[in-house]
Amino acid sequence: MGPGHLENALKAIKRYIIVWFTLSGLALIGIWWGLSEYSELEPLIIVGSLVFIWIILSLIIGSVVANQTSKPLKALSEAILHVAPTPIPIAAPEVEKIYLARELVSNLIRQVYEYAASGTGAQTSKGPGDIVLQQLSIPVIGIDAEGNITFANPKANHFSKTTDTILGKNLYTLFEVLFKTNDNLDSWIKSSRENAVTAQKIWRGVRINPYGQPPQYFDMAVSYIKGSEEDKTEAIISLFEQTEIYSEEDKSLSFISLAVHELRTPLTILRGYIEVFDDELSSSLRPDQKVFMKKMEASAENLAAFVGNILNVAKIEQNQLSLHLNEEDWPTSLTRIVDNMKLRAEVYGKTIELSIAPNLPKVGIDQVSIAEVITNLIDNAIKYSPDDKTLIKVSSQLTKDGLVETTVQDFGVGIPTQVMPHLFEKFSRNYRNQAAISGTGLGLYLSKGLVNAHGGNIWARSKENEGTIIGFTILPFTKLADQEKTGNNSEITRNAHGWIKNHSLSRR
Repeated sequence: MGPGHLENALKAIKRYIIVWFTLSGLALIGIWWGLSEYSELEPLIIVGSLVFIWIILSLIIGSVVANQTSKPLKALSEAILHVAPTPIPIAAPEVEKIYLARELVSNLIRQVYEYAASGTGAQTSKGPGDIVLQQLSIPVIGIDAEGNITFANPKANHFSKTTDTILGKNLYTLFEVLFKTNDNLDSWIKSSRENAVTAQKIWRGVRINPYGQPPQYFDMAVSYIKGSEEDKTEAIISLFEQTEIYSEEDKSLSFISLAVHELRTPLTILRGYIEVFDDELSSSLRPDQKVFMKKMEASAENLAAFVGNILNVAKIEQNQLSLHLNEEDWPTSLTRIVDNMKLRAEVYGKTIELSIAPNLPKVGIDQVSIAEVITNLIDNAIKYSPDDKTLIKVSSQLTKDGLVETTVQDFGVGIPTQVMPHLFEKFSRNYRNQAAISGTGLGLYLSKGLVNAHGGNIWARSKENEGTIIGFTILPFTKLADQEKTGNNSEITRNAHGWIKNHSLSRR
């Protein structure tokens, strides 16, 4: 631990106390001077008022100081309970939220974890730390920087479904570990390695199961500890099974996707008849009937997009959506997608203006999924533009970082500031107009997943009553191929969370 951390903590506490006395003293002096100068109160009343104010200030400032000085002790107790065999799982403390004595607490918590994990390399009961781990009713696993298992309690070894010890084996070769977002264990450990000595993180609804076994769902609590020469352990993983809770969500999603999937056949037939009528009867239709046909076609396209969104969201949630990124000419692809959307825009009285910068590099995209992204963005621009705002701008250019950026801009109702942080979340809708404007709240959520799987980012800027710009970036194919160390392969395969096949998170 070192005496320096304790001295720093004591100095910080002294500073809090000095600040309290200074602030309360200055406040009292100021109030006394103000009452003496600008009021005609008796001195005794002024003194009584000062005493009352001092009590109030003491309560307020004292509670703040007490709260801050008690946080380190609370975090330490949470760390002890986190590794203790308690009936109710206790989450690891969030050390990053402690401002007073953070270094001291981080070192003490590290020692608690090391004490709990001591001697587990051989999986024998040699000390008190081993006894704690042996008795824990949850799997606890330690891994090094390469993901190799440095220790595991009996519960973890039993969970692996192997008769041999799992020590020294790679975590990802033993278990299928699937997160719901890009915020996964690998990326978090890498970030912690660069920015912290200790860190804690909790993921909920992580699918973890030995390969070939039925899916199981866990809440995962991970404590990062910067490894040393003697102890290579970087992360301590505690797993709390929640299969019963999260499997119900999967069943609901599977039912929805099955029900929506059944819409595809009649929808395909409907779209086919509309195309036939348009081809064979167009010349004999009155102008108003032609308008009806266009509206029918646009409605069928909207319904097809809705069905596609639901099915793809289900695939993303279950990590079953694979993307095949090929080298493509972006101006050609973007022009074709926008041309397909012009009929839909025309039906709703909108005009799409396309602008593409010259000399854009070839990009690595999945044609079908990137078309869904642009379709969702243009659909939103159409829906959220009032009748008197007819222009929608689509533009594409190269960023200073060498990425291909595409934006869709409307001049409609805009998005409230409080909605913006949740814009790309599932089922997120603008509460002010969700009753008047149809939608599922899945389009931007799906678009974010697909853009991330392409290696890009999606963002939004908006001002109420002035409009919204949503843009996303995709990588030039040469950068994408180099990033994945695949040379100049003509195709790169990813799933919807951006993980590459044969990556440690999907290794078999």
